Amino acid sequence: MDEDGEKRVPTKRSCSPESSDKRSGDEVDWVRDLPESLLSHVLLNLPTKDVVKSSVLSTKWRNLWRYVPGLDLDHRDFTEFNALVSFIDSFLSFNRDSSLNKFKLRIYMDNDRDEETNNAHMARWINAVVTQNVQHLDLTWAPVEVPPILYMCKSLVSLKLCVVVLPNLECMSLPHVKVLDLEWVMFANELALEMLISGCLALESLSFCKCPIDNVEVFRVRSQSLLSFNYYGPSCHELHYKDLIVDIDAPKLEDLKLSHDTTASFIIKNSSSLVKADINIEFNFCVGKKFDPKNLPKRKMIGNFLARISSVKKLSIAPCTLEIIYDYSRCEPVRLFRNLSSLSVDFYDGRWEILPFFLECCPNLKSLVVDSTFYPKERTIILSRPRRLLSCLEYVKIQSSLDRMEMKLVSYLLENSPILKKVTLSLEGRCSRKESVILRELLTIPRRSSSCQVVVL
Repeated sequence: MDEDGEKRVPTKRSCSPESSDKRSGDEVDWVRDLPESLLSHVLLNLPTKDVVKSSVLSTKWRNLWRYVPGLDLDHRDFTEFNALVSFIDSFLSFNRDSSLNKFKLRIYMDNDRDEETNNAHMARWINAVVTQNVQHLDLTWAPVEVPPILYMCKSLVSLKLCVVVLPNLECMSLPHVKVLDLEWVMFANELALEMLISGCLALESLSFCKCPIDNVEVFRVRSQSLLSFNYYGPSCHELHYKDLIVDIDAPKLEDLKLSHDTTASFIIKNSSSLVKADINIEFNFCVGKKFDPKNLPKRKMIGNFLARISSVKKLSIAPCTLEIIYDYSRCEPVRLFRNLSSLSVDFYDGRWEILPFFLECCPNLKSLVVDSTFYPKERTIILSRPRRLLSCLEYVKIQSSLDRMEMKLVSYLLENSPILKKVTLSLEGRCSRKESVILRELLTIPRRSSSCQVVVL
């Protein structure tokens, strides 16, 4: 504690000549000397409970937390809910004439509070933060309804909603929202969700986690500005019996991530800008459902989907999706992925042996990463002679335990890649005896590329 009765932050630096006349000694408390604007920025990025704790560090900081232009609160940090309510009301009232950078609130289900009271608190706080021109809003509160005034907020830049309720909307205008994150949100109907997305005129990033009771069976994404779209959700028995559809019309979309096994159809209207995709879908071919060659509409949808993503340069794909592509290929030819230069596959399950088939659909592939965490004990060997060489493949990385079947993949790649530069084998559960056996076997494999280097880690 210094002579002014203040607690000192232990982080120190050497004293400069300019400040030597202000303090004695070789060191000064440099954190305390930071300008208030910079301190405010630092505190803005901390949870509010930690910001309040900082008030004991210095008399200068005693009331600084009140002027930080944001709240980041979790109701579990309060001994009772009424204390949280009083804290928020007091903070918003104190700063009612100031702009608010962010408002982040996490309140989890509590049966002791009635719905009407919760909705009243939500309405009061949302009205206040909209009036204060909030820029970043992050709400988790189940199952509370978000008031319509939020969806006319001109200042919002990012909006994250989790387990809240979105009512019927008569109008929607969020002209500056660039980031929209919706997780387990319940909608009055499909139109409410569609209006929310289309009302974000500057939207660049959209993330949507499917909720089994969100009242959305046809999810339409219409955006002229969207660059990144992430659609995911847990497996759900109830959704297996619905014909869920995702319909995307976003001509500027560059990055697409899909991970939901019970969505039956994916429709992409325009993919001319697509560069990167991460695909882990089964088109609802799960829980006993299998690919049916006689289902012509389904075949056409899958073919159109593959054609739309075939322009990507970087692809991460799940084995369950590869299996469906393989089944489809026995009915119709698969579009070549001519632009694809980087491919990643994680074989946590499924028919590993179909990988060479897909590699032949990627004539310009340069980099391949294969990760294997689980293999079925019984597999069918279909590593047949390739219809074409892997003429552009330069780098391969395989992370697995390398059993006999996996060594066949290594052989396949070494024997059919004329310009291959490096193969990296990262062994799981390695032991010196097994490693020596693998090394001896690698030496016997013919290599089409004389300059290929094989590295075992």
